[in-house]
Amino acid sequence: MGAFFEKEDIQMAIRNKVLDPIMNHILKRVFPYIILICVMFILLLVSVLITLAVILFKINTPAAITNAVSSVPVVL
Repeated sequence: MGAFFEKEDIQMAIRNKVLDPIMNHILKRVFPYIILICVMFILLLVSVLITLAVILFKINTPAAITNAVSSVPVVL
């Protein structure tokens, strides 16, 4: 039985008639989720970079400017 599947024409027939359609169907169903995960990863990366920039800006800002800005009352 193993020699049957070792023939090149049998392998090509199985690949073309069974494996390729199954893989195409799976990829069509999963592709939107892959795109969604990539978009969410990019948004997470951007938010981390913005947070890092804010933290670095706070560290490098002189205390006088920070105290002046924090003493201004916020009116909602």
